[in-house]
Amino acid sequence: MDNAATTRPYSEVMKTFMNVNEAYYFNTASIHQSGRKASQLLEASRKQIVELLGVPDYRCIFTSGATEANNLVIQSVLGRKRTYGRTVLVSELEHPSVLGVLEAMKNDGFRIKYIRTLPDGTVDIEHVRRLLDDDVIFITVMAVNNITGSIQPIAEITELLKGYPKAHFHTDATQAIGKIDMDYTGVDSLSFSSHKFHGLKGTGALVAKEPRTLSPILHGGGHENNIRSGTVNLPGAVAMARALRIATEQRDAAAGRIAGFNHKVRMALRDMRAIHLQPSGVPHILNVSFIGAKGEVVVNALGNRGIMVSTTSACASKLKKLNETLLAMDNERAVIEGSIRISFSGLTKEEEVDELITALRAVHEEIGEVLK
Repeated sequence: MDNAATTRPYSEVMKTFMNVNEAYYFNTASIHQSGRKASQLLEASRKQIVELLGVPDYRCIFTSGATEANNLVIQSVLGRKRTYGRTVLVSELEHPSVLGVLEAMKNDGFRIKYIRTLPDGTVDIEHVRRLLDDDVIFITVMAVNNITGSIQPIAEITELLKGYPKAHFHTDATQAIGKIDMDYTGVDSLSFSSHKFHGLKGTGALVAKEPRTLSPILHGGGHENNIRSGTVNLPGAVAMARALRIATEQRDAAAGRIAGFNHKVRMALRDMRAIHLQPSGVPHILNVSFIGAKGEVVVNALGNRGIMVSTTSACASKLKKLNETLLAMDNERAVIEGSIRISFSGLTKEEEVDELITALRAVHEEIGEVLK
């Protein structure tokens, strides 16, 4: 029940990874015949990914994951555009791999302005409108929030930015791809990680409309059109394309089933004392608070019953501070401190959801003394 952190790879994806490792272990940058065959397979995977995402004219740059992709696009675009402006707009809901690098960029003279969040966990479009001016060179808003599952108005922001051609619009689509159908045709770039949609860890991509605007942050042999040097992980890239194809083909059927799971858990929790449910977003993420308890206590109590959930994103779960997303949504401290994230996948089974509900009820009764 922690699938927003990572998912179990499809068995077909594992087979693809092993087959490519055995048959195409050659370096895609080698000019001999086997290297050229490996390169052809890489390009076929690259083409398949952008077509599945609905952006066939974009370029896919393979990375180790969304964290690297976010760092790559932010550092390179800001470096290139600094002579045209210094203002960056960012939602308060972003992953640490976005917020962290932008905070560091302040030291280079960039002005970081945060877009307000509405109570339902979405960005305030009117606030975006008021923040926009001719000095804005970069705006980043994630497609789906990783803590509450709120779906962000990407298409509306794209429309708004048509009057500001200097601004590069990036979206971290990690929690959206393979889960919901979203139109990315207006964004300048998007990032994602394979392991969020039943691919393998250590593989991701930055998909860009104009790769010429990107500069490398890793220098070396000039791989990936000199944007991301380092020997390309061909088996991971091919496996990622396979995972994306399967996830896309199964997406609608899985979404309906997962929505039923989400509703079932919400109904089971609705009448329990001292429980707070965050607004609905994508069906695969459900954020619930045990008010009066600590989220870590609930996580451990559920873990003792064989149920794995998290408090915040796995990348930030060890940071001793209140979650930025829940703070931005104006939640009270007790709600934030008692928050856990439950997340399903297309491989989640009905009986597992029933086990989750049984465990939630047992934990609620076990820690009832501290609940307010």
